[in-house]
Amino acid sequence: MIGTWFKMAPPVSHVLLALITVAFLLPAAPTMQKTDAGWMLQVAAINFGWSVLLGGALHLYLYVFAAQETRLKFDIRPMEKSSRFTFGNQVWDNIFWSLGSSVVLWTLWTILYFHAAANGWVPTLTGIGQSPVWFVLFFFVIRFWQSFHFYWIHRLIHMPLLFRHVHSLHHRNVNVGPWSGLAMHPVEGFLYFSGILIHFVLPSHPIHVIFHMFSLGLGALYSHSGFEKILFGNTADMKAGSFHHQLHHRYFECNYGSEEMPLDRWFGSFHDGTEAATRRIRARKKLIFAPRQKHP
Repeated sequence: MIGTWFKMAPPVSHVLLALITVAFLLPAAPTMQKTDAGWMLQVAAINFGWSVLLGGALHLYLYVFAAQETRLKFDIRPMEKSSRFTFGNQVWDNIFWSLGSSVVLWTLWTILYFHAAANGWVPTLTGIGQSPVWFVLFFFVIRFWQSFHFYWIHRLIHMPLLFRHVHSLHHRNVNVGPWSGLAMHPVEGFLYFSGILIHFVLPSHPIHVIFHMFSLGLGALYSHSGFEKILFGNTADMKAGSFHHQLHHRYFECNYGSEEMPLDRWFGSFHDGTEAATRRIRARKKLIFAPRQKHP
């Protein structure tokens, strides 16, 4: 938590972008009471705009300009050009599925929430002064909820049928890049962004909701950057990729959650990068995918 909140890290950037978005970009609540295309397109522009800016900046800095070469890169191999990717190119494949599927679903969930909130159908915080303690505490609740929700929907889409027809699209990316994070099948994208449902139950300020959705959407660009940190010169750095999740892309049946909650430790799916963990996870994978024996 200290490493996440008290230094420049993705969640801090999500808070800053959420503040900017709510203050200057988000449509006014009365506008969102009606199902009008104008404000909906404005919400779409916000999500697509930040995604293109951040995803493009990360890709250009880390891969096109190779500003830090392979320093702190998890896998030094280049992005792939292969027939298993759409357009035969991993980067174009990832951009297509990110913008054409995931950001669309992210936007639809966001529109649904703000339309409901504007009409008073869900509990809301109209101002920080209404409940300042809850306003601050809820940011931490969101982070733990995000980890909890991600773990269980991730376990769901790793069931053989859903993995084969849905999640395998995301797992074509073994060596990930910034755009890999949101390169998802529409079913996966729908489930991934369904974490917003917590705001239909607990009173939320627009900053909370935008922060949460940025953590899911923009956070995936950071966590799949392929680099542990982004270096600025020789001293300044910012946390980016997740070694925990990088191992998931390499070994598949492990590290379904994130570091905020020890669910992988509790349920036997934790991989710490050691050879012993690799042997245990491979044995677990064989057990999961072994054909079921028919009993008389």
